[in-house]
Amino acid sequence: MTDLSSSTAKAWPRRDFLQRGAALTAAGLGAGLLGACAHGPGNHGGRWALKNADGFAANLVNASASTFKERSAVMVELTPEAQKALLAGTGVGNGPSFIMPPLQLANGVIEVDLAARINGKGAPDVRGFVGLAFHIDDKAETFEAVYLRMTNGGKNNPPPPAPRNAFAVQYISFPDRYWRKLRQEHPNVYEKAAPVAIEIWHKLRLEIAGSTVNAFVDGEKVLTVSDLRFPNRQGRIGLWVDDGTAGYFSDLKVKVTG
Repeated sequence: MTDLSSSTAKAWPRRDFLQRGAALTAAGLGAGLLGACAHGPGNHGGRWALKNADGFAANLVNASASTFKERSAVMVELTPEAQKALLAGTGVGNGPSFIMPPLQLANGVIEVDLAARINGKGAPDVRGFVGLAFHIDDKAETFEAVYLRMTNGGKNNPPPPAPRNAFAVQYISFPDRYWRKLRQEHPNVYEKAAPVAIEIWHKLRLEIAGSTVNAFVDGEKVLTVSDLRFPNRQGRIGLWVDDGTAGYFSDLKVKVTG
């Protein structure tokens, strides 16, 4: 199953797909993370310039130093094995595909600049899936996420047709509340329109408190979810991508409030 972001999209079989893209790095790796961690990770959060991928744990993805639109960034995309499995129908979309800083968060604020490019390796009509995961368990087997479908955003020229234009930001939890299930059972609740575009930098901010997450794009609130699957669960956070997408991330800021 891959998220093709249209009501007529083909549904791939949904199966367990939790092989590691790279060995999970132990938490608490100290300073020097991603080239420029201004404060270092700690009990209250941290800030990373994201000039390289040193020190982050990777799961089902490869990450490397890159430059996008004249900005230094970390590029994240599915490993060849994970991408191949999605196309073969033996993998699972909306999965645990992210890099993670050595930091735990139950409640707080996560903010990052991000952009997406279609890398030509995925399904024919991928949408540029990039976002933030949180409440990731120790084995990277369960988590929650808010992500953007960049080609569905209202800032594309020309804008996407209906109903795609209403499917630009999405909440999921893995493995039981993936995009198609949420769309079918709760239409227009866990996904909304958003002012984004493919190959453009945007700032995504998540404010997580108890059972609620509020998502903002470039300062504008675009989604509120008030029934989080894992409220108040201490867990890792992740810079998340999915099928056929090269995600670019810069200037990660995390404030831990609980």
